[in-house]
Amino acid sequence: MLAGLMVLSVIAMSVAFAGGAAAATEDSVTFNDQAIGVYNGSDTMVVGPIYAQKGQYLEVTDESGAVVDEMVIPQKATDAAIFVTPDGPGEYTATLYTEEGGDEIDDDDAMIYDATIELSDQKSAKGTLEQVTVDTASLLDGDDNDTEFDVVLTDADGNELGRATDLTGTNEDITVDTSKITAQTEVTATIFVDDEPLQAYDEDAGNFVPVSDSAIVDPDMKNKHDKKKGDTKHDKKKGDKDYTEKGEKDKSDGGDSTNGHDSTDSGVSNDASTDQDTSAETNQDQNVDQSNDQDANNDQDEDASQSNSGDSMPGFGVGVALVALLGAAMLAFRQQN
Repeated sequence: MLAGLMVLSVIAMSVAFAGGAAAATEDSVTFNDQAIGVYNGSDTMVVGPIYAQKGQYLEVTDESGAVVDEMVIPQKATDAAIFVTPDGPGEYTATLYTEEGGDEIDDDDAMIYDATIELSDQKSAKGTLEQVTVDTASLLDGDDNDTEFDVVLTDADGNELGRATDLTGTNEDITVDTSKITAQTEVTATIFVDDEPLQAYDEDAGNFVPVSDSAIVDPDMKNKHDKKKGDTKHDKKKGDKDYTEKGEKDKSDGGDSTNGHDSTDSGVSNDASTDQDTSAETNQDQNVDQSNDQDANNDQDEDASQSNSGDSMPGFGVGVALVALLGAAMLAFRQQN
């Protein structure tokens, strides 16, 4: 009874159904192949379009003949549809009668599939993509699951890029050979049966949509002008320090580094805290310091030598005087004799 109430609530609703509406307006029922969809949060299959008169009777049965749903048409139906909860995948039949237990007016069969497909984003480091992998594609028919289907890959404009064929049942990691993809592209993988996209009712869309999934594929092309990793050709060489001439120190306008002022040159701040002399400059400074030290030592030696020479002069004069005095005495003594 609950199923009947649900059907009564939607019997007059018109939907755009895959396969199109009935060509004539005479009493009839159309039931198209489809995948199990969703309506009111539950699994559903859609019977329609339906053209019927008030009081006529509609019955839906599975392949064993068991009644899945039934109803008396409450009012004249034109291009109407009903939602029926299936028992699972399999073949179902919708039959329109003049009345309950009356003569058959029209019937139609449909294959109802349980179908899923999943496609993930993927990349390639080769600069081009010539294969796309579909994670999962499944088509169950409720019997031997031997219904053949294809997975067709298309771009955002609907252009076919490639397809995997002759699939049955549940498949994983399906490789689809494609035309070369050289730029980041949104692709869609769709299940095809008898060379037609398989559709299912989607309550969010309010219509039938293909059983498909979309993803982004990226060949990950690299710009040949991009700087290569580790390229330091134009970088500052290791050990390349700010150049300072030998013995030259930072100068300042109106300031002296000895007075604690940072020295500047034409407005450039002193970087003495960060700049370091190169080994050559350091050796040169050391050589200058050593030369200056040697000059100072030589000056000290000369001063000492001169001082010693000055100090020895008085002693030399006394000796000469004594010799002269002794000679004069001897000369006087000789003259007396």
